[in-house]
Amino acid sequence: MEPLKDGALERSGEEGLAPRAAVINGRLVIKHPPGGPYPVIAPCPGLRLVVNGEERKEPTPVSDKDKVEIIVLDEQREGYWQVKVSEDKLKAFLHVKPWVLVRREMQDVPPARFLNLQVLEQEDFYKAFTMEDLTREMERQGIRYGIDWQACGRGLEPSTEGTLIIAQGIPPVPGKDASVEIFFTTQPKVPVAVGEEETVDFRERFHFTAVEAGMVLARKHPAGAGQPGQTVTGELILPPEPKDIQMIAGSGAVLSNDGLEVIAAMAGRPVVRRLKGRVIISVLPALVHPSNVDITSGNISFSGDVIIAGQVEEGMRVEAGGNINIAGAVSGAAIRAGGCIEVRGNVFSSLLVAGSSTVWQEKFLSILGRIGAMLEHLTTAITQLLHHPSFKKDDLKGGIGPLVLLLLERKFRDLPAAVKILEKELQTFPAISMNGLTALVKDLERLVRTPLAVKSVEQLEAIMKGIRICREEINTPPQDTADIIINYAVNSTVIATGNIKVMGNGCYHTRLQAGRSVTVVGGVFRGGEIQAQGDVYIKELGSRTGTSTGVETGSAATVTIGHAFENTSVRIGSRRYYFVQEEWGVRLRLDREGNIIKSSIPL
Repeated sequence: MEPLKDGALERSGEEGLAPRAAVINGRLVIKHPPGGPYPVIAPCPGLRLVVNGEERKEPTPVSDKDKVEIIVLDEQREGYWQVKVSEDKLKAFLHVKPWVLVRREMQDVPPARFLNLQVLEQEDFYKAFTMEDLTREMERQGIRYGIDWQACGRGLEPSTEGTLIIAQGIPPVPGKDASVEIFFTTQPKVPVAVGEEETVDFRERFHFTAVEAGMVLARKHPAGAGQPGQTVTGELILPPEPKDIQMIAGSGAVLSNDGLEVIAAMAGRPVVRRLKGRVIISVLPALVHPSNVDITSGNISFSGDVIIAGQVEEGMRVEAGGNINIAGAVSGAAIRAGGCIEVRGNVFSSLLVAGSSTVWQEKFLSILGRIGAMLEHLTTAITQLLHHPSFKKDDLKGGIGPLVLLLLERKFRDLPAAVKILEKELQTFPAISMNGLTALVKDLERLVRTPLAVKSVEQLEAIMKGIRICREEINTPPQDTADIIINYAVNSTVIATGNIKVMGNGCYHTRLQAGRSVTVVGGVFRGGEIQAQGDVYIKELGSRTGTSTGVETGSAATVTIGHAFENTSVRIGSRRYYFVQEEWGVRLRLDREGNIIKSSIPL
């Protein structure tokens, strides 16, 4: 300890010197009045404060009689390095932290009663490895491709700390999946959604797509191969196999010679069915009935579109796998379509269903199901016989035909009869002669007519696979949703998987059920019920006599009513709104909390 220099001390009146301590030229000096008070010294990181042989880690009062030692501590921080290959082996990383030597010296501090000691630090960096070390480690891990020697050099710089990419492989380039480009509209025109400030032409009708023979309906873009990659260890990475898709020409269409185009073989409405790994493009024919559907004409059942120039009378049934268009009225009849339905006349006491399976579909599914089940049992029986210990395989060197004949004669006598029924039904419904179904019927006829020609179980399994494919195709609707347009309905049920539009005077005591929206444009809806998953628009709901009338929609829907009478109700999701008096220009929907909110709209 040394006394403070002249002028460095503060005077404290007559009491004498104020207690002070300072670091001057790297040395500690202490000054205080006799008997105190004494200055206080506080240690800091990087040094040790020892007073009278005892280390002090807290602020400590000291006097000029104390033996005070300040030991400055240098520090060595250990370095580290590691080479690591990523899991996909496309990158090699160098994790590096240099060695660091921290040199410290005590910093001068001006006189103070409470002296906080301070140190000056200087860091010297040293590389943690050599290039020979790095090269040896990369060789040990097999890293030999895509090495970035410049990055390796940066890792050797003494101040470098962190992670560097020192080698990079080449990732594989995926191939292009096969795709099918469709050249026709796959859906009917959809009405414009009603916005709050939008004007909509509610006279809009469906316009169905039509093609002529020779038109290209679809083109397949084949799968493209990818490019292999390479890991940093030199291994080849094969790209994922691109997905192929089978493009099939259904009824009314043919494949081009190269198999890349589907071409219409006749005039009609094109449809596309997307199944797992397959796209089937067909052309549905149109059956035009020039007069009324009545007792004279009989019921109509057709696999394509049906156009009726007259009306459908009481007790009659019209079914189509495609769309149905009726120019006249429908009275006491059942109309069922796999596609859309449009009735320009009025509907009385009738059932209209759009988007459902039809009689011909159910009939073919049933027949193919029975034949498939019998074939499966036949194949199982033959397999069991072939594996039986007492069976002599030498007897069947020419194939399993004798076993098939034996089982058809003794156990599966119904199979030939079922095949004849299938052939007869195919002749009754020639429009559904899909290429696959026609070929399947020929295979089945050959099986039951010449069973001795069957060579292996695999032939039977191929026929069963054909049955599964045909049933899947028949069971798949030609479009996802089907709409219905009518003019006026009384005491009827109208069901559609898509939208329902009532264009004329409205509905009385009728049930409307839609998978999407319901729009009663210009008329009323009195008595009955509307069930929809989408929005509902009604010009007038209920009646002055209080006829019970209800609307039910999904929770995300909006219900718009021009004029609502008393004793009508609207349910949106699980919430219900009752009209206890007449109201005009009402719009109902659910808020975020699930409560019904009502707003007014201009009339």
